[in-house]
Amino acid sequence: MWTRHNTWVNEFGGGEERMGSAKSYSGRVGAPVGARLGRTLILAGESPLPPRSGLRLRVLHLARQLAVSTNVELAALGAAEPAHAEPFSLTSVPHSRSRAVTALRSWRTPYAVEKRRSLAMGRLAARPCWSTVQVESPAMAPAARLARVPVVLDAYDVESELLGSVAERCGPGPTRVRLYWEAGKTRRFEERVATEVDAVCTASDADAEVFERWGAAEVVVVPNGVDTEAIAHRPPSPTGADLLYIGQLGYLPNARAARELVEDILPLVRAERSEARVRLVGRDGGSLSSLAGPYVDIAGEVPEVLPELRAARAVVLPLRAGSGTRLKVLEAMAAGVPVIATPFAVAGIDVQDERHVLLGVTARDLAAQVLRIYRDDALAAALSVNARKLVERAYDWSIVGEPLRALHARLAERSAPCVRT
Repeated sequence: MWTRHNTWVNEFGGGEERMGSAKSYSGRVGAPVGARLGRTLILAGESPLPPRSGLRLRVLHLARQLAVSTNVELAALGAAEPAHAEPFSLTSVPHSRSRAVTALRSWRTPYAVEKRRSLAMGRLAARPCWSTVQVESPAMAPAARLARVPVVLDAYDVESELLGSVAERCGPGPTRVRLYWEAGKTRRFEERVATEVDAVCTASDADAEVFERWGAAEVVVVPNGVDTEAIAHRPPSPTGADLLYIGQLGYLPNARAARELVEDILPLVRAERSEARVRLVGRDGGSLSSLAGPYVDIAGEVPEVLPELRAARAVVLPLRAGSGTRLKVLEAMAAGVPVIATPFAVAGIDVQDERHVLLGVTARDLAAQVLRIYRDDALAAALSVNARKLVERAYDWSIVGEPLRALHARLAERSAPCVRT
């Protein structure tokens, strides 16, 4: 059976300012900090610094949480900037793999696995000095097969389901065939990895059920979180006009959601509110350049997301494909910006429609919810306060990290006789 951490629930006042910096680690935890015991190695496909994607944010914050109770070394493929301000060590593992070689070797295995295959990572994991090893994504699991201690898989999402859902929305043609083929390879690989590791951490209950069905020995739900100390809550701007979308815009589900916001939702909103504009924030937005215009800004990657949130009227997320839970939803909720989304976009987050967010299924539904936010400042303020209370009591990283720390502590006891310092 998989386990879900039951968080202590307390209704905080949601409107107060919280001080903190998104660039520094505060060391705040959900339990008293004792002496660090053992050593944990984390294997990641890329450095979590700077944390400019959802996966990087998760890797960074889970490493910080594990560092509360164990000495952590995070090994990342490729270049890595110094991590002097972090409570863990960050090691860069040189890595180069051409697309052509990767494609040739991925006939039977997933492309992502071949892209990250690294003998150097395997040698690092085989050292007899670790208490536990954690791999960030199934693609990093081959590097941990020589580890002499328990291995934990942190599954940011179920990649095979994500590929399948994207393929379903593609029209007939080579892209759809390729995605289904990749989804099949990825599912077989994920199923095998699930039975090889000692435990799996997932970001949602739905993903946990998948890994349990595949035969994982133990599954623990460790939801995505948000640093509420670093993000001050403020009431939504009554003068903001921008409808904000944040995401990696080169990622197909994000690109499609952004296009729906611009082409289908914005015209319906502007028919009543001519001041409404859309702002798209995120990397790799080149494929969406044709959407830019008088009422649509493609900001691309920005140094800080918080100023974008502060200036927005609402965050609008018409997502219809993907996996895991969306960190951008939690960040907007923490900052106090109203969130309007499809049910899919908030899956895995315990939100209530009309209390924490506004939900809509079709483009027309979502446009109607946007217009409610423009018309009703009291509704926007209530959503802001309630959403902040929810993330404070259930989704701060110090809270969601507790089951992961407990899991590694248990597994480390099993490996203690094998570890040499």
